[in-house]
Order: sequence, then C-alpha cells, then structure tokens
Amino acid sequence: MTRAPATRSRGSRRSTPAAAVVAGRGTPAIDDAPAAPKPIDEAPVDQTRIDRTPPSATPASAAPNDQTPTRASRPPDPPATRTPPPAPPPLPPDFDAARYAATDPTTLGSLDPTALAHHYAAHGAADGRACSAVASRAAFLALLPSPGPVLEVGPFCTPWPAPAGTVVRYLDIMPTEALRATAAALPWGDASRVPDIDYVWRGEPYRDLIRTRFPAILSSHCIEHQPCLVTHLTDLASVLAPGGRVFLVVPDHRYAFDHFVPTSTLVDVLDAYAARRGGHAPRSTIAHHLLKTHNDPPAHWAGAHGPDPWTEAGLVGRVSEALRELRRTDLVFDLHAWQFTPASFRALFDLIAVAGLSPFRIERLYPTLRDSGEFYAVLRIAA
Repeated sequence: MTRAPATRSRGSRRSTPAAAVVAGRGTPAIDDAPAAPKPIDEAPVDQTRIDRTPPSATPASAAPNDQTPTRASRPPDPPATRTPPPAPPPLPPDFDAARYAATDPTTLGSLDPTALAHHYAAHGAADGRACSAVASRAAFLALLPSPGPVLEVGPFCTPWPAPAGTVVRYLDIMPTEALRATAAALPWGDASRVPDIDYVWRGEPYRDLIRTRFPAILSSHCIEHQPCLVTHLTDLASVLAPGGRVFLVVPDHRYAFDHFVPTSTLVDVLDAYAARRGGHAPRSTIAHHLLKTHNDPPAHWAGAHGPDPWTEAGLVGRVSEALRELRRTDLVFDLHAWQFTPASFRALFDLIAVAGLSPFRIERLYPTLRDSGEFYAVLRIAA
C-alpha cells in the first residue's frame, strides 16, 4: 500500500498493508476546487445570560401593581460573537541578509541586502549556505507552539520530541501495537519510540476521523508519500484551526535515495488528481526499483550519487523486480509519490494554489543546508 500518512524514508521502507488506504477515496470533483474547510461551529449559547428567575420570585419593587414583567419587556441579549483567533507568533524570515553575510564576511560583508539576496540565489543556495535562523531540524521544530495542541501526522517511530507539557495527538495508518511490531522488524526501527496513536487513518477524509481542529499540524517526511497531493492538502485544511499553521519537513530528493527520479511537476499532480488516486501509481513502484540509489546526504552533496542506474549492470534484473512488485496485491513497500526540491516545491505549491486546488500559501520555506537531505516549509490558509 501506499503510505499516505506514514513513516520516514530510509531507503528501503517499512512494510505497509495494502488495506491501509482505500483506493480511489473521493478526491474533490475535477470540475470544482477542493471543498473549503468546514466553518467552525457557532459559539455556544452563554447559558449564564438566560433569565431563569421564575415570575413568583420577582421582587415586588420590580413589578408595581402586582404585574409581573414578561420576558418581552427585557432588552434582547446581544448576538453571540466569536472571538477572532489570536495571531500566531511571527516566524524567522526565510532569508536573513545579515546571517547570510556572516557565512563569508570577507566576500559578502560589504554587500547590501539586495545584493546579498542576488548572491544567495546565484551561489549560496547551490552551496547549501545558511541564510536564516532556521539552520537545523531542531531549530525548525522549535517553532511549533507549546503547549499545543499539535497534530502530528505519521510519527511512526520517530515522533517529534515535544517539550514537556506539550499536548500532541498522533495520526498514522496502523494502531500503536502494529506500528511497534513493524518498527521492531526494521534494522533502523525503534519500537520503544512509537507513540500511542490517537487516530488510525484508513483512507477516510480527515474531518470524518478527527472531530476537532488543531492550531498546528506537523508532518515530517510524510507529504512525499501521499498518492494524491490535492486530497492530502484538503484533508490537512479540514482539521486546521483558523489562523493555524502546517509545519512540513520535506526530503530534498537530490540528496536522497530517489536522486535519479525526476522532480515532480504540475502534470504529475493533475494526473493524480484526475485519477482520484487513492493508492500509489505504478510509476512510483517502477521508479523505486529502477532508480533507487543510496540515502547518504553528505555523499550526494559531494557529488557521489552512486552508479547511473541506466547504465549499471543489473538493470534487466531491476526491471523484473519492479514488474513482480506491480503484480502483488499486498504491496509492502512504502513509496515516494513525489520528488521535491525547495525551488520546485515553491513553484508547484504556488501553481496549485492559483489553480484553486489548494487553500494553502507558503508562509516560510527554509532551504536545504549543506550535508542535509531535507528542507522545511510552513503553510497557512490564505485569508
């Protein structure tokens, strides 16, 4: 099966039962933009404001001539209002000119902010230089609100190490004990780190499974596994509170095991959407078996990507392996459906938002740093 909200990538992926995703789960109608998140329920009636005093208890001074006032004589209660959500705290900019200049004071120290931005675009990004306060995964995760609540999608056995006292709820595709058994069977898995899963997702819309909304959602190495990107973003929006944020940790495929797989395009996103895809496309299985390479980010940064899969001996054998996997009904590999870089992620998410297929806009995008294999994005629903 596919991952949908499943676990992290480490080359060979964990096993995932095919039944974990309901194939063809309803994506929004092709002719329509995805359904907007349902409005938050109206504010509850303030019961303390209802006059429950029986007529017989009315003070005499309030009712001359022994006539009891009626409820109609009272001024009407003002309409219930909802307090607007508090503004979330500001995030560090994704380009900080001073921090970028500090990476090479001799060359960059005399440049103004505009020139520094141009220099980063031309040279710094390709070098993986730091350009913001978010210079590590820990720094990114520190942006999550505490004490929460936070919804973490697909924690598997590497959940967010939340600060003490933070309320976190977990969604994954298996119950807790099944995830622990899966983790125990993997050479890199740690069953003791699997958290108690609050929501076991079987392919239904998130809003039908989760009867509340969260001010923050965390998804680490999950979005690239979603068979239909449009459906997944609609699901996230449906359980995000007004003014909330989605925090994404995203693998940069240039420095991962799918280095040789082409970067995903708008055509790929629209194809999955039109097909109402609820399980991985054959392309994902084929690409995994034909084009997989090592998963060592520093080696990729050094230019050592492994043998070219198109010329490497054994190509015929990998083709046979891929075809065998396609014939299986119990797909055990969790696959990458999407391959992103920071630049392609920004361009793609901007395009699908303009097309009306996503309610989200990118609030921040912190690019991939040297010797790292991931970048970080923060999404918010457009006002």
